[in-house]
Amino acid sequence: MKVPSRHDYRSGHYTELLRSGEQYFARCEEVIENAKHFIHFQTYIVDDDETGNRIVNALIRASERGVRVYFLLDAFGGGSFTKEMIARVEESGILFRKFSPGLITKGFQLSLRLHHKVVLVDGEIAVIGGMNVANRYHGIPGIKEWLDFAILLKGPECVHVLFILKGLWNKAFISRKERARETIHHPAFYEDNVRVKVLQNNWYRNKIEILKSYRSALKHAKDRMIIFASYFLPGRNERKLLRNASRRGVNIKIVLASESDARVFKRATNFLYDFILRNNIQIYEYLPSNLHAKVATVDGNWSTIGSYNMNHLSDYGSVEMNVDILNSFFAEKFEELLQGIIDNDCRQIKIEDYGRRKSWVSSALNWFSYQMIRFMMRMMFILASKKPKTPVT
Repeated sequence: MKVPSRHDYRSGHYTELLRSGEQYFARCEEVIENAKHFIHFQTYIVDDDETGNRIVNALIRASERGVRVYFLLDAFGGGSFTKEMIARVEESGILFRKFSPGLITKGFQLSLRLHHKVVLVDGEIAVIGGMNVANRYHGIPGIKEWLDFAILLKGPECVHVLFILKGLWNKAFISRKERARETIHHPAFYEDNVRVKVLQNNWYRNKIEILKSYRSALKHAKDRMIIFASYFLPGRNERKLLRNASRRGVNIKIVLASESDARVFKRATNFLYDFILRNNIQIYEYLPSNLHAKVATVDGNWSTIGSYNMNHLSDYGSVEMNVDILNSFFAEKFEELLQGIIDNDCRQIKIEDYGRRKSWVSSALNWFSYQMIRFMMRMMFILASKKPKTPVT
């Protein structure tokens, strides 16, 4: 079947919003348990803890009952996936390998990181989101789960998801027996008829679809926009689009982490607070736990959910996947949920509050962190850029 154009949304889908915690992992486990033919499981982190072993055990059970399982784990993020866990999955018959084990490829190019989090079963159902497989995304007694979202998708766009995942799995050096060859000739269409588009960022394959989608959303927003962003460091063009949207009357709410696992990155984000607040954009900080979500809604009509962070690491250094949903019923319900989180679990940072809590020491640290992160992003862009081939003479 021909891969659909990325310019148009496709109709005929069933969608289900999932939130981090037991709901997400129970649904993933159920999807894996119902697999009949094949599973593609690609993610950034799988920890050797209760949650990691729960999903790994589900994959092992699937393999043992004859399902062909492809397990692709990022080599850098998957450092906590132990040798004992690797032995267990390989002994069960799962086809396992790590993505880009070398940080530098030939020609001294920086390797991309596999940052998306996707489960695809039988080419019919996909779970796409921002959660890694670890206790911190599930929650444990006394400690609330990190906030994040995913979407369960059924319908014709699963064909495109399969195309992307096969492209990442089928490297030239793997044997013919390990290659993924599954195809879906007659995808199912659902009466819900939700219009969606699956997008990817993969700089090496000239794909920056998610970045373009966010830019388009900012350009065309008319009334309101909510952004939940875990590692928020938009580039100059995105900051300009945010400012322009606010100036034309769009009510923009950006929800950020109060405390982050990446403290230097958090300080770099804090450096942008002054710019954001001066442009009449509202900032909220999520309080109950770490915020790991990367989602947005616009005008009660458009939503996006996935692994993409608004920064240049996601633009040029990572393989990302998002689902854009063009459906007013879904967007209104999702917006209502996000607004409830803002009302109940967040504090608003107003410009006068920000001025009071800002000291010269914190301002200096924020400036230094921003400059350091920006320098690292520039270096990453240079190293990740494709080198021109030497002409044959």
